[in-house]
Amino acid sequence: MEESLIEPGHFGDSVDNIMIFRDFVEPIDLENMNSFLPHLKEWDNPRETEYDENGVCIYDASYWWDRVCEGQTIRRVNPFVYELIQKYIEKMRVAIEQHHKGVRVGGRDPVLVRWLPGLEQQPHADKQLNDGSPNAFPTYDINSVIYWNDAFEGGQFYYPQHEIELEIEPGMAVCHPGDINYLHGVKPIESGVRWTTPSFYTILSLEEEQ
Repeated sequence: MEESLIEPGHFGDSVDNIMIFRDFVEPIDLENMNSFLPHLKEWDNPRETEYDENGVCIYDASYWWDRVCEGQTIRRVNPFVYELIQKYIEKMRVAIEQHHKGVRVGGRDPVLVRWLPGLEQQPHADKQLNDGSPNAFPTYDINSVIYWNDAFEGGQFYYPQHEIELEIEPGMAVCHPGDINYLHGVKPIESGVRWTTPSFYTILSLEEEQ
């Protein structure tokens, strides 16, 4: 298993580490994405459901079935859309490094996720289980979500510890550290289809504090 350069909690628990960007995506790129998304029919269905040594489910394959399109598939289906998403993954990387001085991060390939009516996500962290123990993604040090549309009801994104709940706007993006000081969830989708790109950034180098 990969090891992170930082321990969970490295960034503390300040609300200032929750970055919310309105109009993160340019209007023409939103237009192009929303022309493409209704026609996406190919999915990268997940590996089998996984359990820890205590029998606790740590990865529910059924939850993600026919909902996730990964980078290699996006690039094959539509190289233009792949590069469009990559543009904003890189834009977020720059924003992270500007906010967290002395940190250099690396991102991952573009992903698209669709959220159908009835789906929700309970508050969770990305590099830890909610009890603080390690999960399968210890290098998901800083995480972001880009929102591509608003043709749905429900689906608010929220940080319960910080009493933040966001109504989704097309082109909005959020970013936060990946540990349990920044639990986050998604309210149930009531109708329509919600489209997102989650991105997970790993710290590649960290300057010593002065």
